Amino acid sequence: MIQKFTKDLFKYLPSMIAPAIIGFITVPIITHLFSPGDYGNYVLVRSTVSILTIIVGWLSMSIIRFYPVYERDKQLQEFYCSVIKWLLVSVLILIVIFASILILIKDHLTEQLYSLMLIGLPIFIFSSIFTVLQHFLRAKRQVGLYSSFSVWKSVATLSIGIALVIRFGFGIEGLLWGSVLGIAIALPLLWKLALEKFTWKTNNSLPVARVMAKYGFPLMVGNLAAWILSLSDRYILELYRGSQEVGIYSASYAISEKSILLLTSLFIMASRPIGMIIWEKEGREKSQEYLSKITRYYIGFCLPAVVGLSILARPVISILTVPEYYQGFRIIPLVALGGFFLGLQQRFQLGLIFQKRTNLIMMSILLSGLINLVLNIMLVPRYGYMAAALTTFVSYMVLLFLIIVISRRFFLWEFPFKSLGKISLASIVMAAILYPLVKMLTPSLLNLLLAIPLGIVVYGISILLLGEVRNGEKLFVKQFLKKHGIKK
Repeated sequence: MIQKFTKDLFKYLPSMIAPAIIGFITVPIITHLFSPGDYGNYVLVRSTVSILTIIVGWLSMSIIRFYPVYERDKQLQEFYCSVIKWLLVSVLILIVIFASILILIKDHLTEQLYSLMLIGLPIFIFSSIFTVLQHFLRAKRQVGLYSSFSVWKSVATLSIGIALVIRFGFGIEGLLWGSVLGIAIALPLLWKLALEKFTWKTNNSLPVARVMAKYGFPLMVGNLAAWILSLSDRYILELYRGSQEVGIYSASYAISEKSILLLTSLFIMASRPIGMIIWEKEGREKSQEYLSKITRYYIGFCLPAVVGLSILARPVISILTVPEYYQGFRIIPLVALGGFFLGLQQRFQLGLIFQKRTNLIMMSILLSGLINLVLNIMLVPRYGYMAAALTTFVSYMVLLFLIIVISRRFFLWEFPFKSLGKISLASIVMAAILYPLVKMLTPSLLNLLLAIPLGIVVYGISILLLGEVRNGEKLFVKQFLKKHGIKK
């Protein structure tokens, strides 16, 4: 089990780590080139594009579910045509709706934000097509190609955007046009690889769309609610506090997002398919054992990462941004811990997915999103971005509580409380050594590069001494190192 999980983890690693690295690179570049106000407007456009892309996501999620069915029945061309037709219809409808709303609220937006929102339209169009085509690669289990296009999208869009800003004198809009060009360049090749010998057919695609919509729409609604949890606070900050605070908040949030949420995303991408196979082929008992083990691994990797990032928050922000953004470091512990809770509830979600009770997941996310929205409206106008971080943290805690309570009605498994205690103690030891060192040293890239390995070593020694690393896991690490030519 651990071998399969590790193998899949490494397969998906490039597709996850490249955007994370680019995200870390983007923060210092943007914060050095642009004011918090400009950065805030940029974030609002990217957030808006993400909303529209999530709505089209009912197709992407349906591809993963129904591709094997149409492949088995030798009806892939009909399936391709149906998906592409409904993709184009969905995109067109959303463009009309978004453009109409934009015209109606034009007088309430700054001139810069309005013009940037217009650039968001082509980004949405190309991003939607790109994402759907990538999911065809995932459905075919062409993980290498999937990861390659993900890396291209991350690297090319940033590189082209920075070139437009620095070489050709564009403002913040250059970064957005970089996204358009970077995605558009790759689309022809992605289309060819994803759809193979695609030909347009005049088949009746409505029955296919109905089946996909019945499956995909509840998940899409859940994803929209998840968006409310993670991104709606930017709009409320913009409305009540202005783009300046959106920029400060988003810079620090991005650092947490590209580190802790990277780990949570990797775990869900690698662990969920294996969990489904175990459930279908080996039954309840093996699934319970798997879920307990994978939760232990998640806590062991992610909890110390949260503690370490919280301790290093001030020097990280000082190194990656400029003084106008420094005060945002205070939100990093809240956002990081909230991200940890988000990943932990995904472990409990798996029990509901086994039982095909995704509607309960959707309802839990909707309720948590509503709580987040209400708290933001109540607190953000008075307390600003610190309140936004706190409400996100509280909402993720509520979501974790709801999913635990609901999932235990359908699927019970042993939570690794003993491991949680040992890992927490090892993380505390790491914090006790790192914190005074960080307070004593001047923030610099060299000191940061020394502090991170030191924290990893202290944590590793601590969990070894506490007996948390088991004999089978030690043997696996030895075999892994030997296989890759790494001596002890």
